Amino acid sequence: MSQWRQKGREKCKDEPEDNGPAQSGGTSPAGSRSNQGARGGYNTPPSGKNARNNPKDDWTPRQRGPRSNWVKKGGGKNGPSRGGDKAVAAAAQDAVSRADGLKDALREQHEETRVAEQANMHLRRDLTTVTDDLKRAEERLGLLRNRIDQRHDDKRRNFLCEWQDETGRAIALFLTLVCVVPAIFIFLMIYLQQVEELVCWQAVIAGLAYELIAVLADRYVCAKRGYRTVGTQRITHSFKAMTQEDWDFLDRRADVMSLRKLLHDNARYSVIAYRKSLNGVLLNTDKFGQRTGVPTYSMISHELLAQLTVPTVMYADDWKIVQDRLAVAAKTTHTVNVDCYLYQEGEDVARNTAKVALGLWHQSSQRNFASCF
Repeated sequence: MSQWRQKGREKCKDEPEDNGPAQSGGTSPAGSRSNQGARGGYNTPPSGKNARNNPKDDWTPRQRGPRSNWVKKGGGKNGPSRGGDKAVAAAAQDAVSRADGLKDALREQHEETRVAEQANMHLRRDLTTVTDDLKRAEERLGLLRNRIDQRHDDKRRNFLCEWQDETGRAIALFLTLVCVVPAIFIFLMIYLQQVEELVCWQAVIAGLAYELIAVLADRYVCAKRGYRTVGTQRITHSFKAMTQEDWDFLDRRADVMSLRKLLHDNARYSVIAYRKSLNGVLLNTDKFGQRTGVPTYSMISHELLAQLTVPTVMYADDWKIVQDRLAVAAKTTHTVNVDCYLYQEGEDVARNTAKVALGLWHQSSQRNFASCF
């Protein structure tokens, strides 16, 4: 029994163990794998003595000889001639070149930044200078605007327009009162042989008093009749502002006068006094020709007056043409806020303003430089 077991151990040591299907003519798992490998293309190691788990009996470690110094062309496993090392070296050199390029780019960018900062510093300095100049210019412009506005307000408060008419001279009346009547009196006294009475001091004083009374009477009679006497002025017409009327800025135009956009909400009303005088005597009359002896007051709009006194209306040599143009312009000016209820109060602002504009034309036409055109 022990011998049989000993033989079984030796058999297991020297030969592969055949159990189960191997003894009954079946196929071993190793054989089935080898057959599958042959059919499927796998190179499966054979079973038996060449199996991995059953090495050969005469197996000995591999003997290595001295290492050869011969290196295969194309580079060995390691070394500088290997293809991977060349790629790494090229990549490293490329990285170094890129790093140098980035350094140069950073240096140039730093220089450009410095130059830009200097330029920005100069620009900020210039901007500060320009801002200061602009502020001073705005201050001067503001002062100039205030001065111009103040001038316009002063002219509006102290508005005065004067012109004179061409009036005939009453020379005959002056000569009759001053010369003819005294001469007749003297000849009468000579004819009556009363020469002694003419040379006394009482007669001389009476004669001088008569001459003064004759001159004053001549001036009064000429003023009543609308004539100018010797050594006196012509009939003088004048428009003078008396008071300023404050108004609100609400659109108070009539519907027919609001066809355009309102551009001047402040009409700037003023009460104007019209005077017609000769030799210091007022010649104001009413519609029926009756002398009133007092100025005529009316309300005008300085803003409407500014819109009427434009070259397209005022540039003419005949006052009748200017009058017709002023009538049309006053009826068609829609941009000034003229209160439509003033006409019900007896104030025809448009007509009164047109009259003042015509007076300004007379005043301008009588200036010295007007004869040059």
